[in-house]
Amino acid sequence: MRYVYLIPVLFIYMINFEGFPQGAFLLPDGKNHIKIKADVVNNLMIIPVQVNGVELSFLLDTGVRSTILFDAEADYPLKLNNKSTVWLRGSGDGEPSKAIKSTQNIINIGASAAINQTVYYIPDSAQNFSPRLGFPVHGIIGYALLKDLCVELNYQRGFIKLYDPEYFRSKKFRSFTALNFELKEGKPYLNIGLNQNEKDFRAKLLLDSGSGDALWLFHNTHEDIAVSENAFKDHLGLGLNGEVTGYRSRINRLSLGDYELDKVNVAYPDDQSLTYLNGMNFRNGSIGASVLRRFTVYLDYGKKKLFLRKNRYFDEPFRYNRSGLVVEHTGFELVADIDYGIAKSRTITTADGSTRSVFLETNVVQFPQLRLKPNFEIAAIREDSPGADAGLVVGDKLLKINGRDVRKLELSDITKHFFKDEGAVLRLRIERNGVEFNRRLKLKKLLVDE
Repeated sequence: MRYVYLIPVLFIYMINFEGFPQGAFLLPDGKNHIKIKADVVNNLMIIPVQVNGVELSFLLDTGVRSTILFDAEADYPLKLNNKSTVWLRGSGDGEPSKAIKSTQNIINIGASAAINQTVYYIPDSAQNFSPRLGFPVHGIIGYALLKDLCVELNYQRGFIKLYDPEYFRSKKFRSFTALNFELKEGKPYLNIGLNQNEKDFRAKLLLDSGSGDALWLFHNTHEDIAVSENAFKDHLGLGLNGEVTGYRSRINRLSLGDYELDKVNVAYPDDQSLTYLNGMNFRNGSIGASVLRRFTVYLDYGKKKLFLRKNRYFDEPFRYNRSGLVVEHTGFELVADIDYGIAKSRTITTADGSTRSVFLETNVVQFPQLRLKPNFEIAAIREDSPGADAGLVVGDKLLKINGRDVRKLELSDITKHFFKDEGAVLRLRIERNGVEFNRRLKLKKLLVDE
């Protein structure tokens, strides 16, 4: 069973956009498409990218126009050209963040390459959302790549394919549903059929592969969009300027051409977050990767076409975090593991001719091994949730979950426990201010129509 996790959602408004054309991404001579392995982390596509020869990992995000680099605590040597200072504004408290604009860079994605690329580097390590994913993500790329090459997103098999547009348009898509989209300022927008409170209506939504949620809807942007009475307040993600909060609920149905999805999770950002979302007046919300992962997705920005074919995730129910806990990876620490060589014995032959091993003594030999192991801490807690009721607080370090040492787990292995069915019990070992203790919490559902 795959689960949908609470992940950070980053909205960025560039006060200074690129002032001159960038070079196009090109495939190698003689190639009409290339395949690139991707890591699918919390529904998001993470792909290998080189910036001026430096190997990095980027989120492939249809929701951004500009290419972004994050600080990763000097995990990689940056080699950026022609730097100048700009300011960025995003969701959160609204205070602009300092960034560096760099031009005339070379970006390679697989065997494809582009010159004269502009990137924006955010030096504040607090803006890097890798801790929420538990996976190194050094940047985000979207329109800069997708304007030049058609792309296939294969969530089920964990890869993307980049296509020469002419070759791509010669392909047959008889088994796919085709949808048209509008391209505005480098971002694709779809008119989607929704059903909420037994009302059918259509909404203009940003196609946002960089959001791990299913739907975000902006209340008061459409007469049929309002925060449902069957909703609960929650942390929605991490914005450029801090935590984004709002409400979560479900809508009855979402229609994508011939496909219909029932009981789809929806989030409603609060008014403060909406104030700083770029393009809010132009759209009613966004459709994210929790929906897209249920399909093989083809995108053609040149023809403004989206092709969908359902995969094996299509019928999986939409799940949400029933614990109220948001856990993040907060770096590594050196841990001394002790290996033991135990027990001396001797094989003897008995009177009847059989053999057996006779224990002589225990000889314990310690082999201290210093290893880097990850730290996981509670980053946010929903009010009136099982996590809050258990007395947990932000900053608590998680040591074990249901008896398993979390230092031997990935963040996704930890988080999947939070999405289990109502009544599931989680046994947590916690460290706070150097003191270890146990906490027990029972998951409970919050939506009455489940």
